[in-house]
Amino acid sequence: MNYTDNQIDELIKGIYRGYITIDNLPIDLIDAIFVKLSSAFTEIESLPSKALLSKLTENLYLFSEAKTYSQINEISLLAENELIKSFADFKNEALKIYEQYNVNWMRTEYSTTIAQAQNAQRWEQIQDQKKTLPFLQYSAVVDANTSDICEPLDGICLPVDDSFWDTNAPTNHFNCRCILLQVDNEDANVTDKETADVINTDLNEKRQPLFNDNVGKSDKIFSDNHPYFIEQNAE
Repeated sequence: MNYTDNQIDELIKGIYRGYITIDNLPIDLIDAIFVKLSSAFTEIESLPSKALLSKLTENLYLFSEAKTYSQINEISLLAENELIKSFADFKNEALKIYEQYNVNWMRTEYSTTIAQAQNAQRWEQIQDQKKTLPFLQYSAVVDANTSDICEPLDGICLPVDDSFWDTNAPTNHFNCRCILLQVDNEDANVTDKETADVINTDLNEKRQPLFNDNVGKSDKIFSDNHPYFIEQNAE
């Protein structure tokens, strides 16, 4: 992320002195997060339509604001820590929080942006082709790293417009590697409704709420159920 050491120093000083707050967020940090995340669009095979890309981009900016809000709030709370006796102590702890948000978690958020943008484009393609390929089959990468979310979904085959795909289309967790395959009438081995309903109910309880949607339908890389949005909207 393109945010200089000088900007980080000014950010921490501003929070410590009280002029950078959750009510006065640093625009330069929001912009730096947004630029980093939106650059992920350059890594996907093909872009969604202009209209969908615009909505995904808007969601990323709102996410960048919420992410900034969350870390500013957390750093601000350091002032209440009785163990912090000086600005040096404050800065040391603030840098740890900054790195968690903008280095460690950013890696996962960046890869999630790539996957979600690709899935959004893929959903548009699925809709365009559903007359000739009316079924979807869930395809998981089955190996030692397969999650207990995706394993039971592997092989599920249902119509494109089945409500099952409202919540179970990839991405279903961070670093999800699954895809949806389009299948014609002849090759579709359709899953019975009872089996699909049992799996759907089970996974809706196991899966993190922020992945309980279909990016191609919601137009959101990061859903409203993401902790950043929940924290920001709770105030």
